[in-house]
Order: sequence, then C-alpha cells, then structure tokens
Amino acid sequence: MSDTTEMHHPVRVDELSSKGLFIKLRPTAAELLAIAERLGVVRINSFEADLKLQPEIGRQISLRGPIRAEIVQNCVITGEPLTQTLEFEIDRFFAEDVDPLHGLTHDDDDSLTDPEIDEPDPILDGKIDAAEQAIEELALNIPPYPRAADAVFEDIHADPAPDEARPNPFAALAALKDQLNSKD
Repeated sequence: MSDTTEMHHPVRVDELSSKGLFIKLRPTAAELLAIAERLGVVRINSFEADLKLQPEIGRQISLRGPIRAEIVQNCVITGEPLTQTLEFEIDRFFAEDVDPLHGLTHDDDDSLTDPEIDEPDPILDGKIDAAEQAIEELALNIPPYPRAADAVFEDIHADPAPDEARPNPFAALAALKDQLNSKD
C-alpha cells in the first residue's frame, strides 16, 4: 500500500516556537486501514495521540504524550479475532546532528554507551513527522502473541510414552531397499 494513504504530520523544527507545539492525531478510516496493513494487524478501530513537540536544552527536541489505540489481532491459539485496548506514552528525543546510520557499521564492542540512555533520533530534512513517530511507537507496543483470556494451549506430545519402543527411522529405508532389491 502506498505511504500517501497513511497518516503524516511533519513539523519543521526551525518553525517550532520555544513554547512547543501541541499535536492531536486522529487518523481517518482510510489511514487506519493503511496503518493496520503496515503493522500486520487485522484492524485498527481507533488511534489517538495527544502529543507535544518541545525544544529542549542541548539543541534537542522532545516528543511526548499519551497514545491510545484499539486494535484487532488474531489469537495465536484459536485464530479468533481479539480486540485489545492499548494505552502508552511516547517519550522520544531528536537532534539535528545525529548520524541516521549510527550503530549500523559499528560492533557493540566499539561503543561505550550506557544501554539505559536512549540516543536521540535524527531530524531528517529539518522535519519531524509526529504521526510517523506515533505509528512506530504503536508498532512497538502491539502484543507479539495475542491470546484470548479463555484460550487454552493443548500441549502436543510428539514423543511416545517412555515405556513404548521408538521406531527405528532407518527401518523404513531398509524395508524400501529390500523391496527394490527383490524386484531385480
């Protein structure tokens, strides 16, 4: 599906006032459909974000605020549709002088950074797409293995009981070889 059907809200950082900018994201039905397809979920019933883009100390810009979404996924056990409400906060930082390829060419041993501290994301072409950031944060918060509360996983026992003899896997090959040799 084309990116043009997804929700976008680019903000030029050079036009951002010192007080920041409040952003309300409420995608249309077509945008919800495109986002659901991109994220691999059955459907997104609702998606709301009330964000604030704010200049910070050190030439950084923060994007913070609550995000709420109601998504439909298939239960990994039953395959039935499962509606889930997700509520989480976005808290990201951006900086113009960040290398967008940082970390891709370095080994983990080469860097001495604190894993608890998130590096700022790069500002590309002087803009921050608040909608794209909200969609990425939604993707990070989607449960990877949705499971209905009443779904029960039945364990499959592939091995025979301990008292049963295991069939020899080569016995079938030996029988086939004998069968082919007897035809000669």
